[in-house]
Amino acid sequence: MLEELRKTHEMAWRAGLRLLMLLGPLAAYGLLLVFFWFVYPPQDGAIFSFSPQYLVLIGLLIVYLIPPFGKETVIPLALIGGEGLINLIAAATGIVLDPASITGFPLWVIVLGIVGMDIAVSAFVTLNFNLLLKIPFVGNGLRWIMQGADNIINSKPWIKSLSSTGLLLFMYIPFQGSGALTCSVIARLLNYPPVFAIGLVTIGSLMSTLSIGLGLSSILTLWQVHPVYGLLLAAGLLGIIVLLALSWGKIVSKLQQKMKVHE
Repeated sequence: MLEELRKTHEMAWRAGLRLLMLLGPLAAYGLLLVFFWFVYPPQDGAIFSFSPQYLVLIGLLIVYLIPPFGKETVIPLALIGGEGLINLIAAATGIVLDPASITGFPLWVIVLGIVGMDIAVSAFVTLNFNLLLKIPFVGNGLRWIMQGADNIINSKPWIKSLSSTGLLLFMYIPFQGSGALTCSVIARLLNYPPVFAIGLVTIGSLMSTLSIGLGLSSILTLWQVHPVYGLLLAAGLLGIIVLLALSWGKIVSKLQQKMKVHE
């Protein structure tokens, strides 16, 4: 009798834990979206109504999930606002709004929305990886992503050779195909624990979002003071990016040469 109770308790605990891992990330991000509703409440005060600004924010976060859009596309549009943002959201989601009623979003809203989504995606994938593989349609899609992630590891061997630092850099630098989903799959292929993988995605997402957001915000602020100041800062940042890219290319070449020597 006691043994049966113990087994029943263990089964209930495992089922509850699995349900928490499945629904927890989605529920947590859902609460964040509810918080944003209070930040941009509807003018009529109705509970099941949405303000234009809130709809644009939701549309922007949906666009972020659609390749090839990424932080380098979504963050500038979110900060600047206007017609370009409205047209992109209308094309991706079908939400049509008046551009004159939409302003840019503050950086803290953008950081919370994007980084929160990256964390939710990483937690959902890494905590439920083996289960997702068993679901017919979802599993096939995840295997396709795994194949792409394996190609990335083979084409960018520094990710594996630099261990966690390489995966963090992959999440930080806007490579084609980089993002929370691919980074999480790579982490599982490299046998990183789920909590460690989620941590890397969180740090990388926060660093990249703040880098793009703060850089562009500074340019826009100086542009308002005087356009020349904004252009000078933009040119300076571009020069730094080019210098870092060239330096990184040399580092990668040296790593590849060392790997060939060891082989």
